[in-house]
Amino acid sequence: TARGGLIDEEALYQAVEEGRVAGAAIDVFPQEPPARDNPLLRSERIIVTPHLGASTTEAQERVAVDVAHEVLAVLSGEPATYAVNAPLISAETMSVIAPYLEVAEKTASLATQLSAGQLGNVEIEYLGEIAHQDVTPLRAAVIRGLLLPISEEKVTIVNASLVAERRGLKIGERMGAVEEPYANLVSVGLTTSEGTTKVAGTSAHDGAHVVLINDFWVDIPPGDGYLLLCENLDRP
Repeated sequence: TARGGLIDEEALYQAVEEGRVAGAAIDVFPQEPPARDNPLLRSERIIVTPHLGASTTEAQERVAVDVAHEVLAVLSGEPATYAVNAPLISAETMSVIAPYLEVAEKTASLATQLSAGQLGNVEIEYLGEIAHQDVTPLRAAVIRGLLLPISEEKVTIVNASLVAERRGLKIGERMGAVEEPYANLVSVGLTTSEGTTKVAGTSAHDGAHVVLINDFWVDIPPGDGYLLLCENLDRP
């Protein structure tokens, strides 16, 4: 625990002794050092260690630097590395999928804006190397992109699934291979009461690119500005 007193020491001792808790390891106590008659010191299934965390100047400096890096990462839209209420994404996985977080959000946002009618089903396709990774952050980015044009609700990797469920979004996911020239693609397909819309994107050296809108292959860096898309009926 971070602070002594968060755990009822007597209750923990009883739970361990009765087998309701298999074991415990404690490094902070309401009274430090703990009194000699503290029940936690008597149990062979409870490990107690000195409270050393961030007790030195060097440790406090490193903790501050780590927290600053975490805050900057989260504010930049990246998942927190050490969040206690979010899935743990390894550095190796993040190195592969990080460029596609923007892709997922932009393609989903564009798909929403190109759709009309009541949103029904959402089909997400992860194609290429990213299909072999943990795509939880990409799914969250898609949900965020879907809702961004139509809602002010903040969507994060922590609450994405809850937000989607609360809004009744039916989300399907599919992994597969991708054909050249693309190494990876994120595709978002929407089915509404008015029809279907599909948008796919990839990541290039200069950021996200939309490469498919419905049946048309394109190459559009969405950026932060406006896009004007016109449909033409090819007939006399």
